[in-house]
Amino acid sequence: MALQSWKIGDATVTKIVDMIEPFSASRAYPDADLSEFDKHRDWLTPYFYDPAQKAIILSFHSYLVRTGKHTILIDTCIGDHKSRSPMLPTWHLREGPWLINLAQAGVQPEQVNYVMCTHLHADHVGWNTKLENGRWVPTFPNARYVLHRKELESVQARLGQDGYNSPSYVDSVLPVIESRQADLVDTDHEFLKGVHVCQTPGHSPGHYCVEIKSQKAHAVMSGDLIHNAVQIARPDWITVFCGDKQAAVAQRTKFIDQHTDQDITLFAGHFGGPTAGRIASRKGGGRFFKVNP
Repeated sequence: MALQSWKIGDATVTKIVDMIEPFSASRAYPDADLSEFDKHRDWLTPYFYDPAQKAIILSFHSYLVRTGKHTILIDTCIGDHKSRSPMLPTWHLREGPWLINLAQAGVQPEQVNYVMCTHLHADHVGWNTKLENGRWVPTFPNARYVLHRKELESVQARLGQDGYNSPSYVDSVLPVIESRQADLVDTDHEFLKGVHVCQTPGHSPGHYCVEIKSQKAHAVMSGDLIHNAVQIARPDWITVFCGDKQAAVAQRTKFIDQHTDQDITLFAGHFGGPTAGRIASRKGGGRFFKVNP
């Protein structure tokens, strides 16, 4: 698969793909009127929706950001050799091309300075660690892992309650805490020059977006604030994946309002195809995702 890269001022953003798969739209949006997909088919297909399968297209990828001073990874996908629920058969003990794709982009794990996890769901932390001699160890030995304090505390507080366990915490988060490579954030701020943390709780308690500003260019990596491009037209649609559903809708609505018809490139956490684009007003009303040329 050919790598996709974009220039954001002096920074370069490259998508590092782990896996792409269809997911039933009715499972993703159990309370939605799926005929809405047909109303927006002209811009949702073929990258975001498959009408034949009635499925959204989910891309699991990281964003590699190179600023000239720092090499940053935003989210680390599913990972390899991870034991996952039978409900997620394509994730269970898989072996994927992610590390090969990272190398193809010209980066070795030792060169990564920061790993920024927009949240701690299993498909955003998997490559935080790798299996080495039967132990989970940080994949990026020289990196600081940037986690939101409330996100981490929320996962830790649930462990053991009502039988809850989180394999992804044990195999993909705890090892970077034990290696003392975790940095906790809990405010909106400029984390590095031109790299901003923006809190957007709802999908999960400590979800955050990452903004990149360089020269006069502006981009935002929105994590799971928006799962599928249809939610740009219907920000009120709630996915089965979201924790605080009403807060997720409020954050998404605010984000879309603020970013419509602005010169800001959107890099969403699960958009397939060309991936990068902008939120634009639709003639006659509404909004759509305009893929960047």
